[in-house]
Amino acid sequence: MESTLLTAEDVAKQLRIKKYTVYELIKRGELPSSKVGKQVRVSQEDINRYLQSRKTGSLAPAPALGTEGPAGRLGDKPLVDFPGAPQAPVIICGQDKCLDLLVSRISRAGTNLVLRSFMGSYNGLFTLYNGRVTMAASHLWDGETNTYNYPFIQHLLPGLPVGALRLAGRMQGFYVKKGNPLHIQDWKDLARQEISMINRERGCGTRILLDQKLAHLGIDTDHIQGYTNEYTSHLACANSVAKGEADLGCGCERGREHIPGVDFVPLQLEWYDFIFRLADLKTPTMRTILSYVLEGEFKQDIEMLGGYDLSQTGRYETFYGGTSSSLS
Repeated sequence: MESTLLTAEDVAKQLRIKKYTVYELIKRGELPSSKVGKQVRVSQEDINRYLQSRKTGSLAPAPALGTEGPAGRLGDKPLVDFPGAPQAPVIICGQDKCLDLLVSRISRAGTNLVLRSFMGSYNGLFTLYNGRVTMAASHLWDGETNTYNYPFIQHLLPGLPVGALRLAGRMQGFYVKKGNPLHIQDWKDLARQEISMINRERGCGTRILLDQKLAHLGIDTDHIQGYTNEYTSHLACANSVAKGEADLGCGCERGREHIPGVDFVPLQLEWYDFIFRLADLKTPTMRTILSYVLEGEFKQDIEMLGGYDLSQTGRYETFYGGTSSSLS
């Protein structure tokens, strides 16, 4: 018996939540979905499974992950059922637009069906360690060493040989109202009682950066207006500021693109790395990615997007159970 497919509005009515919340659940990978043309559909079976997981209090990552391409759900069967469909989809974690270039290259090579998950960096590494995703993009800052990603790889992936391929640098900061009427300039401005914020979810690189900065400055999060109000994407945070729901939001510079009424206050350059298991190094998919990035074509393509620091693009580190080795 086929499972009933419901629209996002149908799901919202059934769960008694807002339709926007349904899209957020799908984006976080908590609620599996399919795409029929350009429309999102959710099966009644997956809704029941989601409710059961909430009832039992399971903290394990969801078995199905959102996708931007030919979409569906990751279960016992191939995600897309058509002749010649790959039986082992490649699942990539990360939100940045530069990943779209990698996905496009893999798809054109025809080596695998590619799925996208939009969970944050910390959770992406966790699911990589547990074998639930193939590759994870990361922008996690370690305040003690002032280093991106490498300390987290060593701590979160113990004993797992992985490679870290640096894609690009991008600027993190604050989204503020057009003209920056409150003259917000630095992390310490979050201590000002008149300022309200919209936050990112726990586990994403932006949130981890913010929390470490606040701890270093001795700012009590209980005294920050809106600290507990969370969105799960740069775009949603910027949009919230544009609508006047908060005075500032946290995110990367490119995340506010195409949103009028929002300016960006740059605060810190971060590095975006692509993490994968060394056991997959010789697979057609990884060979395609490494060739694309290391031979320079990726750098040319991302330069056309604008807004990235390409000075370390192609840097490649390997990690073996807590120790690292630079390969380039």
